[in-house]
Amino acid sequence: MSAPGLAAIAPVGRSTHLAPPISQRVEVVLVALLVCAFIFELVRRKRLMERYALLWLLAGAIVLVLGLWQGLLTTLAHAVGIYYAPSALFAIAFLFVIVMLVHFSTTVSRLADQNKQLAQRVALLRTMLEEHRREREQAHAQPPAAAAADAQGRPAEELAGGHSP
Repeated sequence: MSAPGLAAIAPVGRSTHLAPPISQRVEVVLVALLVCAFIFELVRRKRLMERYALLWLLAGAIVLVLGLWQGLLTTLAHAVGIYYAPSALFAIAFLFVIVMLVHFSTTVSRLADQNKQLAQRVALLRTMLEEHRREREQAHAQPPAAAAADAQGRPAEELAGGHSP
């Protein structure tokens, strides 16, 4: 004997999984397209580098595919043992955030190392520049005969008309 209300809940020949209403799917597709368009605009304005844009475009494309392919999210969710499709969507989003965090952490580490190397190079160049300035100031502080003697490699007395050996 079957319950009288069950036939109305699960019609014969149809899956018992509830598909999202068409309006939700349209909204998901529109959001995915807007995200992709926004990323393209950021790249065009040179506000986002191409290598980072690829990650965001990949995320937008995945959301677009999940929005267009009606049973894909449910199928993927059931394949990994998740029986509530929105939870699978959160799991996918969580994995994407983890990948982005690892990627940005490696980028920040690399940039910090480059920043340290550049600071060290600037310090060396400043030291060399200060030494060069001191040498120039010392050369200008000498009398003209002494400077000429230094340039020719002879003593200043010899150039000034002193006795020569």
